[in-house]
Amino acid sequence: MQQSEPVNPLNPKKPPAGGPSDLLAQDRSLPPTIGSCGAVMVMVGLFAVAMHFAERAFPVGPAVGLVGALLGFLLIVVHALLEKGEIILLSYLGLGAVLLVAGLVALVNPKVPMDVRALGVGGALAGLALTLSASRSLGISGDAARDPSGRMAAVWAPRLIGIFGAGGSLLGILWLFVLSERGEFSQLGLPVTLSLLGLVAGLGYLGLVGFGSDTANRLGWVACFVGLGLALAVVARSGLHTWGVWKAQGTTHFIPGGWIILALSLLVGLGSFAMVSDSPTVVIFRREMASFFLSPIAYFVMMAFALGTWTSYSLFLDRLADRQVLEPILGNYVIELFIVLCVLFGVPLLTMRLLSEEKRSGTLEVLLTAPVDEASIVLGKFFAALVTYLIIWLPFGLYLLALPVTNQPGFDYRPLLSYSVALVVSGAGFITLGLALSSLSSNQLISGALTLTAMILLLAPYILQFRQGIEGTPWSTVLQHVSFLNLWESSLEGKLVPRQLVFHLSLAVLSLFAATKVLEARRWQ
Repeated sequence: MQQSEPVNPLNPKKPPAGGPSDLLAQDRSLPPTIGSCGAVMVMVGLFAVAMHFAERAFPVGPAVGLVGALLGFLLIVVHALLEKGEIILLSYLGLGAVLLVAGLVALVNPKVPMDVRALGVGGALAGLALTLSASRSLGISGDAARDPSGRMAAVWAPRLIGIFGAGGSLLGILWLFVLSERGEFSQLGLPVTLSLLGLVAGLGYLGLVGFGSDTANRLGWVACFVGLGLALAVVARSGLHTWGVWKAQGTTHFIPGGWIILALSLLVGLGSFAMVSDSPTVVIFRREMASFFLSPIAYFVMMAFALGTWTSYSLFLDRLADRQVLEPILGNYVIELFIVLCVLFGVPLLTMRLLSEEKRSGTLEVLLTAPVDEASIVLGKFFAALVTYLIIWLPFGLYLLALPVTNQPGFDYRPLLSYSVALVVSGAGFITLGLALSSLSSNQLISGALTLTAMILLLAPYILQFRQGIEGTPWSTVLQHVSFLNLWESSLEGKLVPRQLVFHLSLAVLSLFAATKVLEARRWQ
């Protein structure tokens, strides 16, 4: 007997409405509205930038225009993810390909001005994001399965993205090898950009094909071994240069060329490993990364960091213009109130839901009954939160790239190497402390408040060491080893003292141990 559809008593001709997700899926007018608003914002923003280059008056400034164009393009990407119409998706796919090709052409053309080449990088990134979004929607759209052109685009678009990803990342890294051998360290920007674009395209291809696909699994492992092999080649090449066995034409191989190649190779290898590995820790890591970036938390914290670092960067430029900054100048940029406040409030926002939300929603019991041990759960969540914490620091480095582009005075960039180590170590201590405190309560607000209190306590030693009666005593030395700002200051001077890392590494290990034991106690309950 066939079951009849339920009748809506308010309107007997229509079935009752579903939940919010069903209403969103049925509302076909929402995606075009989002796309139309995004298109208008992009056109107005780009027109404002064009008026600035033409030295014409326009009510919207170039900075506001660029921000508006970026937000508008994000709305277009959202439209591409929600849209199901084949014609619109094919149009978006073609537009993304045109932006990607045009951006790459502007990037590699030496006759193009520097500001246009910078816009080319943005255009290439925008085109790649739009291409990936349209390809994903074409792959799951029912219209694409019925039409030959849509079906062909859904099949070939991911393949072309994968070919560009593999070729771009490999070509960029090999190009960096050649430039490092020649000592042409002023030409590293183009291959680095090409490698990053290829890396994004390659990881996007693995996501489009699917984690359960044999093709994606094989290609992911190939990329993993190639990336780790290139990293080992960089270490071996730098060692041979240091020992005098194989000299490079430059003054040194590892700085600045070798460490960039090492970082990119590790990103390729470890990124591919994180996409295809079936290890319980890696599976939890992928799950947490998806939950971070499918919710507004990561974007909110990233926006706060971008605004905080922009404020510090503006103050830093004012002092630099007044010649009030001496080498090493990076300490005047990083050790600022706005950045410290962003760290104090950003870490609780990233960590407060890691285990508290699992307890509140009841999914922690499901995890504990699955073939996953407590250590894998804790480590997976820790690595996901730490990677997200490092990603939100990207605006910090991107602002520094504007100095050589705008012909500002150069600076010694090598302290960034020691600061990156200090940032990872101190960040590991922050994240693990928040993770341990998140395991104590099922209320996110309580976990966040506890983490914020702990962050303030970690900041207090930096203030207390300058009080009368403490400065110059053994207690001052102890406080310097506990304070993360002292670690940042010394690393920004190009010094990396191992004993200053001991407290933060010990805090990370003890916090991971405590979180694991809390989960074990809950399993026995």
